[in-house]
Amino acid sequence: MKNYKEAVQRLISLSNLETPWRGSQESLQDSLKRTKQLLTKLEYPERELKFVHVTGTSGKGSVTNLIHEMLLADGRTVASYTSPHTTTLLERFRVNEKLIEPKLLVQAIELVIASYEAHLVEGKQALSYFELATVVALVAFVLAKVEWCVLEVGLGGRWDSTNVIPKKEVAVITNVDLDHTDILGNSVKEIAQEKVGIITGRCAVISGVVQPNLRELISDVASDKKASVRFIDAPNSDHRLHNALIATATAQAVGVKIEVIEKALTKTRGLPCRFEVMSEKPLVIVDGAHNEAKMKGTVSLLKSIKRGKVHVVFGCKHSKDAGAMLKSLMPLADVIHTTRYQHGYGAPENPAVLAKLITKNKRGKTWLFADEALHFVLEAMKPEDTLLITGSLYLAGELRTQWVSEESIVKKQSSQVK
Repeated sequence: MKNYKEAVQRLISLSNLETPWRGSQESLQDSLKRTKQLLTKLEYPERELKFVHVTGTSGKGSVTNLIHEMLLADGRTVASYTSPHTTTLLERFRVNEKLIEPKLLVQAIELVIASYEAHLVEGKQALSYFELATVVALVAFVLAKVEWCVLEVGLGGRWDSTNVIPKKEVAVITNVDLDHTDILGNSVKEIAQEKVGIITGRCAVISGVVQPNLRELISDVASDKKASVRFIDAPNSDHRLHNALIATATAQAVGVKIEVIEKALTKTRGLPCRFEVMSEKPLVIVDGAHNEAKMKGTVSLLKSIKRGKVHVVFGCKHSKDAGAMLKSLMPLADVIHTTRYQHGYGAPENPAVLAKLITKNKRGKTWLFADEALHFVLEAMKPEDTLLITGSLYLAGELRTQWVSEESIVKKQSSQVK
């Protein structure tokens, strides 16, 4: 058996066989088809688990985490699968109180790779990295002998590889806004039509969607599938409270009592790089907001806790609407430095191009290497100042390693700072 690092590297290396799959609806359908083919070779691990399936433009990772905690507090064995990870692959797979045991993940990776070799020999299409990781998750969770799985959609819903599961107890749609327009559609309604694809027969549907026309769409699809629907209103634009209410309704839908849910909410800790405080003096926050809706939420939170001068280190993917995110940031920031991430799916935007989107009075330096930007800002800051690292989960995760190493996460099976 390979050790953890070797096994993970073997899995990641397979991404260079990846099939181009984002050019059309037909290619997206092929993605789901080949994921099913590989699971068939592995004797259908997806049939061994009870699922809560979570999609949405923003908040789906946090809602997945909250639901996991609520099921766990109810005495159930539970796993959850989220993406992307910030520091190491292990972070995508949680089992009960901690991240999955590295040896179980290694075992799952080796089983999947062995079946994948046979899959390719038979002339079937190569899988993407995300598709392979999804299959690894399902195999790993069966090996871990859990009953429940909270499964976060990677992209969209209808043709996402996580939608390979044959049945789910609850389908959750946190919200719908503009994101991934190059793949999912150019309007909020088009994007919603992809996300409602996770609704299957007779499941419960919980949604935080607030737009009346989208609620009508979700209700119509649910009615066709003979699924029940419950909509959760957004209170006072507080996205954290909204996420908690969505998770609460989901847990209630599978029989968790409200007193158990309330207990879980008092103990739940946030996910890495979701407005995560890394240092108090100076105040340093890493946050993976990567679209306009998420950035507005980040700015709202920052307003309530910022201290002194607000420094920002910003970088994002080339395909994102950087102008909209920076427009949200500029009123609060004193200076914004631009940079790029070195590793991640999809090309980063040129930091020099990002700098031109910032008004001259708030434009900082342009950096090709994010670690150099971080060191410069930390040296320039006063203890009473605030630093926000944002624009991309890849960037936030890359700089988070200054405080939390991959080795410590694997050793502790926890990605928490404390």
